[in-house]
Amino acid sequence: TQFPDAVKQRRVNRGFFFVGCRFNDQMLRTYARQLMKRSTGPHFAVIDSATLTRNERRFLAEGAITVIDMPIRNAAARLVGVDASQD
Repeated sequence: TQFPDAVKQRRVNRGFFFVGCRFNDQMLRTYARQLMKRSTGPHFAVIDSATLTRNERRFLAEGAITVIDMPIRNAAARLVGVDASQD
C-alpha cells in the first residue's frame, strides 16, 4: 500500500504516536512496521496494557514502541483537554 505524500514527508524527522491502534493481527503489525521503517522515532502507543496479547507485547518491544498504559477514552480526553471522569 502506498502512503500519502504527507505521511512520507512527516515521517522523515518524526516518530509515530499510535492512538487507538491494536497490533493483534499480523497485517496490522506489518503495516505499522512499514510506517515506522523510515521514521526517526521515538514511537509511542496509547494502549491499555492489561489487554495486550503476547504477540502485541513482542511487537511493541521489537519496535521500541513506548507504551502509554491508559484506556483510550482517558487518553483522548486528555489530548483534547477534557476530564474523562465527567459524563
